[in-house]
Amino acid sequence: MRKMILCLLLLNVTFAQNIVAESDSTKPIALGAVEVLAESKSITSGMFLRNAEPSDVVSQSELEQFNYTDIHRIVSRIPGVYVQEEDGLGLRPNIGVRGTGSLRMEKLNVMEDGILIAPAPYASPAAYYSPTAGRMEGIEVRKGSTQIKHGPFTTGGSLNYLSTSIPMEQHNSVSLEFGNFGKTVLHAKSGDTMGKLGYLVELFTDNTDGFKELDGGGDTGYSKTDFLAKLRYSFSDAHALEFKYSMTDEISNETYLGLTDEDFRENPLRRYRATALDEMDADHSQFTLSYAGKLTDNMSLAVTAYSNDFARNWYKLNKVNGAKLSTIAKPTDDAFADFYALMDAQNSADDAYRIKANNREYYSSGVQAVFNVEAGGHDMQIGMRMHSDEMDRFQWEDRYKMADGKLVMTTQATPGSDSNRIDSAEATALYFEDRFSVGDLIVTAGARYEEITVMRDDWGKTDPDRSETPSDREHTMDVIVPGVSVEYPISDTQTISLGVHKGFAPPGPGTSGVTDEAVDPETSLNTEIGWKSNEGLNSMEFTYFMNSYDNLLGADTAASGGGTDDLFNGGAVDISGLELYLRRILVDNGSMQVPLEISYTKTNTEFKESFDGFWGDVSSGDELPYIPETMVSANLGINLDATSVNLGLRHVSDMRTTAGSGSLTDSASTDALTLLDLGVDHSLKSNVTLSMGIKNLMDKDVVVARRPYGARPTMPRTVTFGVNYNF
Repeated sequence: MRKMILCLLLLNVTFAQNIVAESDSTKPIALGAVEVLAESKSITSGMFLRNAEPSDVVSQSELEQFNYTDIHRIVSRIPGVYVQEEDGLGLRPNIGVRGTGSLRMEKLNVMEDGILIAPAPYASPAAYYSPTAGRMEGIEVRKGSTQIKHGPFTTGGSLNYLSTSIPMEQHNSVSLEFGNFGKTVLHAKSGDTMGKLGYLVELFTDNTDGFKELDGGGDTGYSKTDFLAKLRYSFSDAHALEFKYSMTDEISNETYLGLTDEDFRENPLRRYRATALDEMDADHSQFTLSYAGKLTDNMSLAVTAYSNDFARNWYKLNKVNGAKLSTIAKPTDDAFADFYALMDAQNSADDAYRIKANNREYYSSGVQAVFNVEAGGHDMQIGMRMHSDEMDRFQWEDRYKMADGKLVMTTQATPGSDSNRIDSAEATALYFEDRFSVGDLIVTAGARYEEITVMRDDWGKTDPDRSETPSDREHTMDVIVPGVSVEYPISDTQTISLGVHKGFAPPGPGTSGVTDEAVDPETSLNTEIGWKSNEGLNSMEFTYFMNSYDNLLGADTAASGGGTDDLFNGGAVDISGLELYLRRILVDNGSMQVPLEISYTKTNTEFKESFDGFWGDVSSGDELPYIPETMVSANLGINLDATSVNLGLRHVSDMRTTAGSGSLTDSASTDALTLLDLGVDHSLKSNVTLSMGIKNLMDKDVVVARRPYGARPTMPRTVTFGVNYNF
């Protein structure tokens, strides 16, 4: 009954998420550490709702400095954001915030225009789909106590992709980019607002042959096509309706298998012959219908109904002569020498190679609403969301032999004979937040409620037709997540702040694998203390954060180097760190501007309990894996009348790949990484711009990750040339 009432409430408000009146003009506003443009063109920009709390935003102009298509490179300039490279291209993002696990972004709320976009954020949160960063007009990261409104993951924060908004006047543009490794990018868009009707169509294609060198030759790149369409109807300056459709198609020749350390030292770009058939085939589509309206002078409403479909089949090497890839990537003794030899064999016995069709289909849908009211010195916001999602896992494992250096199928498996189950979830979420002043003190206090039910129907490996009754499990949990932050201006330009909130991450429908029972949700107490100084375009920020986990949640997935899909609890963990951000205009004399941006993150991690599990023998005092101690990002620009030059630096210290303490060992750590990127733009005319970019200018070739299986490189030096035409 409660859910029915909530549904009716949502339907009554079903129409909103941000509207823009034609009278609004483009103007710079400060959102946290980065200056962005609020272009008031989309009903998903939040015109009538309360202004968004401070966040870190990479604006469109900043995206254009290097023409990045890799989300890792984009967000690494934000302090407190951790990235773990995997393929060197950003196809499978691994991003964490303030010490949360980065793998597949499964501890983040991944959104596009404020809508959950991960394929199944509750039932299977690993984001094997992530929106194409190259077509976005901005990237937003929210962290701290005020991000609890987004849920369900409230420890680290949220990553929000900002899609291209409908222009208020006719605008058309075409961009072309070419580079080595067969890199080609096409980005075309056209939009206009004619009276009450506005529209946008956008096409983005991204192709490359890849930089890895497959034994025997072959493609190691990818091809991506994105299409976006928006249609907006404004009933008046105070009410609008917007429809959005997006589609993504991807074919990528990627593998889970890296290299042994010895092979990496010889050629870090090598890829083993046995992975020649590895390929991801993925398709994603999204529909949203949004309404936004200003009901009275002090009340506004926003509602969005949404639906996401995602299908992918990652056909990739799984075993060699029955041995897991984790053992092949570490041929530390003679027992694995025969398995390793098959990585580049010319011939083999039948069925020597098992290639698994990691076939999955995902569905998610829901409706969410935000109601904003100002009264009696209080700025209150009420949010509601009803959501359901599902992952249909229907997989099989074909067998091959090597014949004259080519993989040839010897046994074709029956679809559904390897993994055959449906994971699903239903969730109801409510939040309330109030912003008010006590003297000069600004207080933002709120709470989020989540009721989540996760389910699994498993037909096993012997019922591919799903004709028998599956084994099933169901687990329901609910939680209240409170949060409060206070800000105090110590001068006209300086502010100090304190925030405290509860962290929460729900487990999926899997079990511990030990007791065959559902594991407990992840919970934590998160605290931050900050100081900010803003003087025009110059700003500085300092933040100390502390996340104290009562129950760290982990999963033994193939992406993490395991593959049982068991969930496990890591017990109590402390993660603390410092974030620094500095932006200065070094020179501004009318003919030249020289901006400098620096971010720095220092992180300490510690297990507070000893246990034996997927992470090995963990002792109290050990450090967490894949969290670097130090990260630095710097961007220096030189802006002239017609030319701009930008130099970007990114440094990540070496880090553990397994839990431990003391000195790092080569086989259980990554290398320190220092990358330099260069971007140059030159305007030939007011509507024509030429660009050049060099990524990894110094051509570094260090080990940046060891998961899923083996040592993995970053992308080598890449040079691109482009042209943009606006009309």
